[in-house]
Amino acid sequence: MAGLNAHRPQPTSGGQRNRRKEPRGAAIRAWSCRCREVVFQKIHVKFGGTMDFLNVAAIVFFLLVWVAVEPLMAVGWPRKNDSLSVDMVRIRAAWMREVLTRDNNFIGDAAILGHTINSASFFGSANLIVIVGLSGALFMEPNYGSGGLIAMFAAQDPAWFFQCKVLLIMATLLRGLSDFIWAVRQINYCLAAIGASPSRDEDRDIVGWTNALTLVLNPALRSFSVGVRSYYFTVAAAFWFIGPIPFIVATILSVGVLIWRQSWSDAAKGIMAIRKLLD
Repeated sequence: MAGLNAHRPQPTSGGQRNRRKEPRGAAIRAWSCRCREVVFQKIHVKFGGTMDFLNVAAIVFFLLVWVAVEPLMAVGWPRKNDSLSVDMVRIRAAWMREVLTRDNNFIGDAAILGHTINSASFFGSANLIVIVGLSGALFMEPNYGSGGLIAMFAAQDPAWFFQCKVLLIMATLLRGLSDFIWAVRQINYCLAAIGASPSRDEDRDIVGWTNALTLVLNPALRSFSVGVRSYYFTVAAAFWFIGPIPFIVATILSVGVLIWRQSWSDAAKGIMAIRKLLD
């Protein structure tokens, strides 16, 4: 009996059971950490490194400015009541009021809007051509920096970093393309609305019709303006090929030029004078 009891497994307490499981848990944790290290090493080798802090700061600064500028300009920043964007809203309202009270059959107004459609179509086509051309740069050979300006400014960059710069330029152009397309559609809606407006001889609500037409016209021409302003950010994004510092400086200069033209240029002063005459 004593010999049989010697071979019988003895019950273990909870503490002993946990102590036996600890080596296995430690091994699993070590294996997990090793797997993460291997994965990160493979990613690092594949992409040729990571962006330094200055490049990350430059792209974050650009994106923040790009996203914030349009909403601020829409409300007349930095000059609340003396900005092109705000003044043009009032001038377009006066235009639509005149459309409803003129003797002619909107021929001149339709020609003006038709010219705007042609301009938006031209810019949209130009954006599309450039986007197609840039998309080819995403599939270049790894030795893309063998000659030309790219060799001067981007030859030391890994392929994925070069592609990020190209994608940023494409993003600004795609934003402009979408705005031009939307502007063309809205202007067509505006033409239909003007054509449906009642003549002078009919009983109509001038104020109601003016407000309704302005609600269609203002977003259309605002989309066209946003599309044109996207070129400023395209130029700024191109300076990333030179380096992060030129990229930041170009972004600041682009926004500075935009603000000056919107608020203090001769065109802005002339539009402000017209708006005051209308008031």
